Amino acid sequence: MLMPRAKTLKETAGVLRDVPPQNAFYFYRSIGAPTGAAARNLSDFVGVLSSIDIASIQFHAGRGDFENWLRMLGDDSLAQQITGLKEKKLSGEQLRLRLVDVVKTRINQIQKRAT
Repeated sequence: MLMPRAKTLKETAGVLRDVPPQNAFYFYRSIGAPTGAAARNLSDFVGVLSSIDIASIQFHAGRGDFENWLRMLGDDSLAQQITGLKEKKLSGEQLRLRLVDVVKTRINQIQKRAT
């Protein structure tokens, strides 16, 4: 059986890149109700998560949107961590604080590896 190869440093650091506007994460309160906020990289993502209306976070968390975007960025590990948060049934500010903490921790891990 073939084992998946470990991502190289360059591939992992690529998770921190800016993506083009069409691949940005656009935050909504509900279907058809955009907030006007968008993230083109993980740092933007943390910034928006820190201040966006909690209804937007709960909307996207319930749909698996965060995980899908993180997989598109190439960070399956972070996507799995976010899925793990859903299993804890967090909501409101607890959900926001954990999401921000998990993403910040991941950014720090990647930055340390890349140096």
